[in-house]
Amino acid sequence: MPKIAELTNHILGIVAEELDVPKDSILSKSRKAEIVDARHMAAKLLHACNVYPSRIAQIFDVSPRSIHYVITSFDARIQTNRALRNSYAKLAKALG
Repeated sequence: MPKIAELTNHILGIVAEELDVPKDSILSKSRKAEIVDARHMAAKLLHACNVYPSRIAQIFDVSPRSIHYVITSFDARIQTNRALRNSYAKLAKALG
């Protein structure tokens, strides 16, 4: 459990730094576009690090179905946003 907490904290930190969004805003319910992008990127990166969607849902305090939607729709989201695509690629590479 602490390992997932550390990974989550690390990913939230690097996403917040990369997208210039406050870390606590990523976990908020805000619907501002830049916050939603950061939240979705963090969820996708957590999933890429083999964290189960149900656990990601607990972290973001949403339903597992919402996380499944985020994971499956994120690729379409980055196809229309080049800056987001570049940021995701950079962070995914840094995480391995």
